Amino acid sequence: MERQSPSISPELRGICLSLAVGGTCLLATAAVIACGVRLSVDEFSILSAGPSLAIALLTAAWCASIRAAWLAASPIGLSNRLHGVIAVVPFVSAILITRSITFAPLTEYSTFLLWFAIAAQELTTLSLFAMTLFGDRIGEVFHRSEVKPVAPALTKPLKIETEEPLSVAEEPIEEESFDLPPGVTQQLTRATEAGQEHVHGLVRAKFVSGQRHVYLHVGFCPPLPSVPHVELHQLEGPEVQIKQGQVLTSGVRFDLKLREAPTVDALPVFEFMATCPTSNEEGLRAAS
Repeated sequence: MERQSPSISPELRGICLSLAVGGTCLLATAAVIACGVRLSVDEFSILSAGPSLAIALLTAAWCASIRAAWLAASPIGLSNRLHGVIAVVPFVSAILITRSITFAPLTEYSTFLLWFAIAAQELTTLSLFAMTLFGDRIGEVFHRSEVKPVAPALTKPLKIETEEPLSVAEEPIEEESFDLPPGVTQQLTRATEAGQEHVHGLVRAKFVSGQRHVYLHVGFCPPLPSVPHVELHQLEGPEVQIKQGQVLTSGVRFDLKLREAPTVDALPVFEFMATCPTSNEEGLRAAS
């Protein structure tokens, strides 16, 4: 799950962070007091099922409000330890408070309602909290564990750089090819040579602040004679993961993803190459 920074003012972000931190401290204090009272008087004999259920619902709403305020503040740049505190402390405090108000005079139905309210709230908000802040890392772990299928031999494989960007030492490129004028997003050259049609040039993608995923489209006009073999190599900018989108005779689409959301606009530059047989050569092959 990709997380975009919400458009809120710094003042409102500070208020949300203060509410989340202050609410966590108050909830932890309430849990300690509840445990102390339970240990000292053995049970809350003055409480009936109604007040006990009200306390459980209030605790559940309190935990949900803490996590909602934390996510609304968009604490992307904060330490993972702080995220863990907001995730764990309300959970432990809610369990302690619920356990403190669970005593013998309550019926089995009332006890079920108490724990169901806490369990339902924690499962919902805690899972949403974890997926919002750590969804990308969880997805990368599952992605690495997946077995990559072997591409069928009937079609020509598409060579895409997915992990390491191509360096100048691995495939030399003339220095002038790096020069893409400011404001220019694509600069392509189309030529026919030795029975092959080539499209080569430079393309630029744009990631706005807080954005990690964009689509890069390169069109062919007029369309190429056949589906081309396509390569895309990164030349400059922050490291980008490149995945194959769709390749047609009229154009190609790439899915680009940054490892981390940028704090300012990012403009990575790529070298693009597409090659396919000309229509004459394709006809000769079909005839033979």
